[in-house]
Amino acid sequence: MNYHVMEYCELKQEARERRIKLYYVMRKAQLIQLLSMETLPEKYIVEKKRIGELREEARARGFLMVYKLNRSALVELLYPHLYGKTGSENEHKNQNNTYKHDTPKNYDSK
Repeated sequence: MNYHVMEYCELKQEARERRIKLYYVMRKAQLIQLLSMETLPEKYIVEKKRIGELREEARARGFLMVYKLNRSALVELLYPHLYGKTGSENEHKNQNNTYKHDTPKNYDSK
């Protein structure tokens, strides 16, 4: 399909049908570039996934307690390479310091 001869509104309609997120704020050149690809980049595919699909994928990968996570947390957990985070950063963020005890500081009450 030749996207270069299509009108901007037709390109938007095509992007909507292919479920491309944020198509309405893209310029014509960006829409043509995305629509010309046979397969969309991984980031666009991940953005199309619903929370139920992400939870199933997390369970299949062996993550527990995924029902407590919201969509953005699931995406960061499953696809850290898309958002510039490494696995060690996610582990550090999720460390729980509930049982950590600091000694009280001494002060003079005069």
